[in-house]
Amino acid sequence: MLPEERRQYILAILARNGAATVRELASRFDVSLVTIRRDLDRLEKDGLIMKTHGGAVSLGVNTHAELRLSEREQQFQQEKDRIGMKAASMVHPGDTVILDEGSTCLAIARYLRVQDGITIITNGIRVAAEVLGNPKISLIVIGGICNHESAMLYGPDTEKAYSKLRADIYFMGIDAFSPEHGIMDGNFLQVSLKQIKADISNRVIGAANQAKFGRRAVARVGPLDMLDALITDGPVEQSLQECLREHNISCIEA
Repeated sequence: MLPEERRQYILAILARNGAATVRELASRFDVSLVTIRRDLDRLEKDGLIMKTHGGAVSLGVNTHAELRLSEREQQFQQEKDRIGMKAASMVHPGDTVILDEGSTCLAIARYLRVQDGITIITNGIRVAAEVLGNPKISLIVIGGICNHESAMLYGPDTEKAYSKLRADIYFMGIDAFSPEHGIMDGNFLQVSLKQIKADISNRVIGAANQAKFGRRAVARVGPLDMLDALITDGPVEQSLQECLREHNISCIEA
């Protein structure tokens, strides 16, 4: 297990139980006490936990670490559906589109699956399944190690495969974002993947409901100006409009 993935699971355990000891965590993951203490140091530095004598407690920071994709689908369903419809309307024949694996991009895939003459690239198993069966869509599924909670494929081979591709639009799923901390994700494994996807795309369009604004998550992906535009549910609050305007990000209301 990669260190980033282990820290994700540590956060999930703390979110469920409120606290855990170093010995409990070391036994759970079959690693040394030193390794767990190093993980806890990193998580505390990121402001996600508070270390205690012999262990750590949760600070209640929203990370989505404990939520499976099927559980996230149940949250903000109407907003995600509207975002999905709006995003799909921006895709035209001949476009190559990258979709993340999360529930908002799953909504986008449901509307894209009826289009013709487009190419969809994803490392999301559920996202790929949504468009499977339409022979007029070229589907590229990037392989890798499977994360069962998020139904995503990740790892060095995944990143290497993405780096060889080019796309017109990257619809980036966003777990949290703010002026102070930029774009954040609830999964360490997503950071380098999202950065590579952004680098190979002509346009990076964030897809997130307004509830994600001002929240924090475990991993920082990058500054807000990674985005060219943001699709979000309307009516858009004034504070969010001002934030996007300050960072030269187009606000697209769904």
